[in-house]
Amino acid sequence: MEAAFSGKLPPIYKRNGRECYLDPIRKKLIYITPEETVRQSVILYLTDTLHVPIQEIISEQHLSHYGITSKKRADIVIHALDADQQSVPIAVIECKAPNVYLDMKAKEQMFEYCDLMGATYAMLTNGIDQYCFRYDAEKDDYISLTTLPDYKGMLSDQYEEWDLGELPPRIPFDRLESYLKKDFSDREDDDYGDGISKLTPLSLAVPIFNLWEGLLDTRVKMPTGKYGLFELIEDYGVRMLSYGNAAGGKFFGPYRSFLVKVNENTEFFSIGVTTYCKSTSPDKVKTCIVVAHDDEKEAHHALQLVVEDNVAITGDKVSFYHSGKIAVGRQGSGKIDELRMFVEDRYPRIISGKRFFLGSIVHDRLWRLDDPDVIGLIENLISYSIVRDEYREYVKAKRH
Repeated sequence: MEAAFSGKLPPIYKRNGRECYLDPIRKKLIYITPEETVRQSVILYLTDTLHVPIQEIISEQHLSHYGITSKKRADIVIHALDADQQSVPIAVIECKAPNVYLDMKAKEQMFEYCDLMGATYAMLTNGIDQYCFRYDAEKDDYISLTTLPDYKGMLSDQYEEWDLGELPPRIPFDRLESYLKKDFSDREDDDYGDGISKLTPLSLAVPIFNLWEGLLDTRVKMPTGKYGLFELIEDYGVRMLSYGNAAGGKFFGPYRSFLVKVNENTEFFSIGVTTYCKSTSPDKVKTCIVVAHDDEKEAHHALQLVVEDNVAITGDKVSFYHSGKIAVGRQGSGKIDELRMFVEDRYPRIISGKRFFLGSIVHDRLWRLDDPDVIGLIENLISYSIVRDEYREYVKAKRH
């Protein structure tokens, strides 16, 4: 949702040759950064538009101030008096720089602060977009709001829930190609697309678009149960996420997330479709199926499957392969032959000559997550990604 505040800012002064804001909350000069500009704009929005008393706002407050054992800090906290006339947090606001994606990781950080402090309201913004929430005790979850209520509204618990509406119907199978052609033709020359690259041949782009639409359709869930190398605990639906790869690239957008159990550990694997190019060839933009992995250490792409290089069309059958190329963080590239040994031991069913075969689907219908062939592809994508990450850990341990 687009940010509601006007962008009004406090006075600017100079200190040591650098521009500073005179922060009305902390009562001191603060060096200007993109994130600080957003924070100051939000503070004035709170006081001028939402009529929050300035004495009830704390900025850059350590969580330890609230008796919480943590070195983390909340950007902005709004307070009010409780029934015992004690000042307590009622809202937490997290501010990011304009170039920072407002993904689930940022939201979860904000929700964690709210949970720890017992705050009811929350807002996340980068100065361009904003997301507002209220904790619903009955649902034990945060519900989306159209905007943050004014101060009196927060005190009296008056708010407007954001009605996301129903998902639009999927594009009919016989219209997928014409829809994609129009989307490509409407784009500017240097706009290659959000998920499917307009440079990807239509013979490949249309079935990948079908797959992507199926992944985004949360009305259909992948059945829980045992698959390949994992147990699917819950099809978690669509989350807005950002991930990096070993080359330093950043990917942001909607992913279909799956909560799975792997070797007695519970982790997220998420699948998305995005455009991709090498830094040396920025005008050669391809389409990429990505599998992201969140574990206790990091969030990263475990697999990037470039469609133009790894998907084959035979008649109406679409076959998904992977070459085995693998990057191991700062360690550089792994060895395909070593990875093959791991796959032979852990998941040999996908070995097909010199490549890894991840599944085939006949392109004669809309692909859904309850379709056995689509389920088989998802099963292999996640299982293969699990083995790839196990190999990465082996390489890192060996080189240390």
